Amino acid sequence: MLTTLMASILLGLPPRPVTFSFSSSSAKKVEIAGDFNAWSKLIPLSRNGSKWTRTFSLPDDARIEYKFVVDGKWILDPSNPTHVNNGVGGENSVWRGKSYQFHAHDGTPKHPMERMELHIGGRTVIAFAPKESTDLPIIIYGDGPSYENPGRVQYVLENLVEAGTCRPAVVVLVPPIDRMLEYGDDWRAYGDYIFMDLLPTVRRRTDASARAEDTFMGGSSLGGLISLRLAEEFPDKLAGGIQCQSAAVQWAALAIEHNEAVTPDKLKRISPSCRIWLDWGDFEDTLTAANQKLATTLRGQHRAFGFKTTSEGHTWTAWRNRMEAGLTYLLPAKLKTER
Repeated sequence: MLTTLMASILLGLPPRPVTFSFSSSSAKKVEIAGDFNAWSKLIPLSRNGSKWTRTFSLPDDARIEYKFVVDGKWILDPSNPTHVNNGVGGENSVWRGKSYQFHAHDGTPKHPMERMELHIGGRTVIAFAPKESTDLPIIIYGDGPSYENPGRVQYVLENLVEAGTCRPAVVVLVPPIDRMLEYGDDWRAYGDYIFMDLLPTVRRRTDASARAEDTFMGGSSLGGLISLRLAEEFPDKLAGGIQCQSAAVQWAALAIEHNEAVTPDKLKRISPSCRIWLDWGDFEDTLTAANQKLATTLRGQHRAFGFKTTSEGHTWTAWRNRMEAGLTYLLPAKLKTER
């Protein structure tokens, strides 16, 4: 059972106490893990008779995924009917504050884009293209299958286009072969695949623009990191924009020197025409701090960028929640001059 104490509808007030509880007279040990500590460790609940409880201070606009661990067994909260696929083969229970808002118009649009499968370099790449359109920008997403579902980026973008807030684009979803390697140490080979193999094929099939200024890339976590890195290393090929969702820049900062992607000198390599979008959650531990530092570095360089934060963790629901803002910034119907 979840209870909040007089949660306010006013934003910006201090966090409120939220109690998570579990009932069992036979359990010997009950713990909880979740977004409130980025799943970094198991937190014990206190026992009073058959009731086990733990109270956290949480913002009223937060969304928290969590699970109980009862005598070593991971379980959903039996008193909370709200749960969601966690993206790694299981489910998590979900708590939402009364002021939490979800922004993702991801229902089927009036005119869905055409879906096509392209076999390129040993991968089955999915491309979505508006019908009867030419010379459109291209936006490439790493972790492609997840951006189709649960991300539903092809629906989010088309709904924004139909609402008149975004310009149309060809969406390209690239599945990783070895995610940790190609988004990490083998980033150059991955970049060669994107720019030498993938893009020429997509452009032939969709008649999309071949201009660097019309080439965009995005991704979540390590997918956001590789987008940033390729914008730095290939500024003559990727100069439209990058959409970094919870980019794992803290991972780059811990990597060996040649893998560093967040130094001021590397950031200066990004093309002046490349629009930069950052979003992250307040419950992502070292990743939150690393993205805050990245934003501070960009400000110090007087580099224009867009960003959004929410009181969420490292989840697909959070990335969907912030996706509209990112796409609107990168692909506005009418591009505004930034100062």
